[in-house]
Amino acid sequence: MVELLSAEKFKDKKQDYSPFLVHLTKDKKSDSGITLAKDILYNIIKTKELKAFNHFCFFNPALESSPFQDKFNAVCFTETPISNIEILTANVIGKSLKLEPYGLVFTKDFIREMGGNPVFYASSDIAKLFWELYNALPKSNTDSKKICKLLALVTVCEKYNDWHWEREWRIIGDLNFTYSDIKFGLCPEEDIPYFKNNFPQVTFISPAWRINKIINALLEK
Repeated sequence: MVELLSAEKFKDKKQDYSPFLVHLTKDKKSDSGITLAKDILYNIIKTKELKAFNHFCFFNPALESSPFQDKFNAVCFTETPISNIEILTANVIGKSLKLEPYGLVFTKDFIREMGGNPVFYASSDIAKLFWELYNALPKSNTDSKKICKLLALVTVCEKYNDWHWEREWRIIGDLNFTYSDIKFGLCPEEDIPYFKNNFPQVTFISPAWRINKIINALLEK
């Protein structure tokens, strides 16, 4: 007899599915120098806020001179399974963004409750339809905010510009959280004592760990 699976059991059996969403940090360059990803993560946890500094969508070039620019700023996450997070920190040809092995992990349910949504990966032809919506943005702040929230999720996905493997989610605007909202933190193994001493409320694991070591660390939480 064929076993009938519940939706939850079905997802448990899918090794490519994760109930978590991960935000990774990167080194930040400025006129005053470089702020390391490690220090950025420290400040994020200390302030309990992920700031939406930039926009990452299909409309980036047009947004540079747009009055709607701030309405497109987003915080980004990936639903890549935890056991595969380390590969996202690799140097990839054609990918200018270099992520570091420092970040925070939240449940997908929490990010969804806070307004998060998967990115819309669209072909160029379909993306043209979104341009029509962008060009018709109303002057009303209320209406434009709703439309911008939709358009800020659009990313073009073509043969030579295909990033859908990032499995990205976005929250439009800043994300405020409590320590209890953090499922666990990510950092290299040698930095775990540093973060553990500063934030004993948060469990940390290394993205380089294999799944059994990750499970053991979380069971000790």
